[in-house]
Amino acid sequence: MSQPNIEPSQVVEGCFLVGRRNPESILQCNTYLRTFQNGSQKTHWCVDPGSELDYPVVKENLLRHVGSLRDIHMFSLNHQDPDVVANLRFLAQENPNLVGVVSEDVWRLVRHLNANPKKLYFTGKVKQNLMRLPDGHRIQLVPTPFCHFRGAVAYYDLETRILFSGDLFGGLNQPGRVQLLGSEEDWAGIAQFHQIYMPTRAAVEYAVRQIKVLDPPVETIAPQHGFVLTGDFMHTVMDRLASLPVGLDLLASELDEKYLAGYREVFREVLHEAAMQIGRGEIFTVLNKLPADHELRQFVKIGKQEAELQSCGFRALPLLIEELSRTQFQSIRSQLKSHVLQRCTDLALPIPQLGVGVEEQAMWIGMQALSLAPDGE
Repeated sequence: MSQPNIEPSQVVEGCFLVGRRNPESILQCNTYLRTFQNGSQKTHWCVDPGSELDYPVVKENLLRHVGSLRDIHMFSLNHQDPDVVANLRFLAQENPNLVGVVSEDVWRLVRHLNANPKKLYFTGKVKQNLMRLPDGHRIQLVPTPFCHFRGAVAYYDLETRILFSGDLFGGLNQPGRVQLLGSEEDWAGIAQFHQIYMPTRAAVEYAVRQIKVLDPPVETIAPQHGFVLTGDFMHTVMDRLASLPVGLDLLASELDEKYLAGYREVFREVLHEAAMQIGRGEIFTVLNKLPADHELRQFVKIGKQEAELQSCGFRALPLLIEELSRTQFQSIRSQLKSHVLQRCTDLALPIPQLGVGVEEQAMWIGMQALSLAPDGE
């Protein structure tokens, strides 16, 4: 669906992304404001209030579109993680008339925030999963169990055809890449996010199947992380996620046999890329100094000037990058990670867990604060 001539925060007319778009982060937390118009009356709905870290920005953005936080009529929660729900406490404090829509499984945990909205509607008690607002607008409730929490619920606005999907369809972004709409370039971050946070492919496939049969068909997916999805790319992502190994699927013994050849190719490329940057001799000085019981030696045969991946590429690639990017080689860490992400995407390999999601600078500062920085730094 084309989105011409809209401001960066506007998803479609009447729907705005009001979360903070932080170019220094690779995990954006997306809060949305949906405004229903009925004559001169407006109903404001806040979707996933967001992280306490972002509250000043979320509040400022909300106030751009509503006169006061007391004018927000309702909120909804997909699941209970702090990046989704923490700001509810502040909204409820500033708005004593706030009404919420949430599953009972989610609220059982969220209630420990000590947020006290005026009234709650539990999704499991809504007939035919169809909510009718007082102004006549309708919201379809779409349970997405175990994506990534048992009680997760997506919310489908039948008027705009936007599905607010929570963590499902979310993604990590490249640093500085914080545009509104996702594209093919963002697939690697979407895939890795799901491989880290979704429990099984079966859960994702079930959720995607429920979404594909919604009537009228979904035109826009607005997840709680990453980018808004529309058009052909939205359908491409749905199809890919339905068959993507995630979570427990990545622990299966069959994984190594099926993908080992591809991982071997990427492994050789990483060694070549590193050699171009720091020299082949330096690489093998590092690898040959690894202790005999180092985990990487379980998967890689290391010689004086050669190294061959023998098993478990999913685990070996992150270990290799970690060793090659220590101390004086820190500068190549991001380059090697980017290469692995891109090549695994090209070869349709499950994307290894490369530590994406915690910014390098933040990790480094934390290590220094704990006196854990490598020697010489």
